[in-house]
Amino acid sequence: MVYPRLQFLTLDASPHSHREQARLALEGGVRWIQLRAKNLAESEWIQSAQEVSNLCKDFDATLIINDSPIVAYEVEADGVHLGPHDCSPAEARKILGEYAIIGVTLNNISHLEVLKSARVDYAGVGPVHFTQSKTNLAPVHSDESLKDLITKAVVPCYAIGGVTAQDWPHLRLLGAHGIAVSGAIAMAENPIQATREIISTLS
Repeated sequence: MVYPRLQFLTLDASPHSHREQARLALEGGVRWIQLRAKNLAESEWIQSAQEVSNLCKDFDATLIINDSPIVAYEVEADGVHLGPHDCSPAEARKILGEYAIIGVTLNNISHLEVLKSARVDYAGVGPVHFTQSKTNLAPVHSDESLKDLITKAVVPCYAIGGVTAQDWPHLRLLGAHGIAVSGAIAMAENPIQATREIISTLS
């Protein structure tokens, strides 16, 4: 699989539902959605995930579920993204199988240990900037520390944390495969247009 340059992460704080955020981003050209719902009961989470899963199938887009391989399994998502406090990639792969996409968050060099436990397909690295879209934010990277982390990860890395399209040329030089954005689309006045502009910058 050739991973796209852009991942869109849905946002609880958006004025749009997770389904609507996904629809707008997909209509704008996104082909990789990560459903990141932090404040939903499991039943609501599964329902929302199923709605987004159906949309992604319509657009032939990849769907990744944040945090929970169980929810990913329930809605037949393409994979799961795991943070430092979630289950291990090995546990997730037991649930989702060999062909699932498993991503991890890498905030610092110590997090590289997770790459040794099982096959990991990509990593989200950061934060690049301060962002209000994530609670308990890890320390913001310098260029040097971000490049070091990307180089040592040896998997496709998506820079995350307050990232905008304007950051891309510089992040690409640091070794990033792509960028993961949330508020730049989810909070935009016109999410479809914002998505198109980001994709245009990345191409």
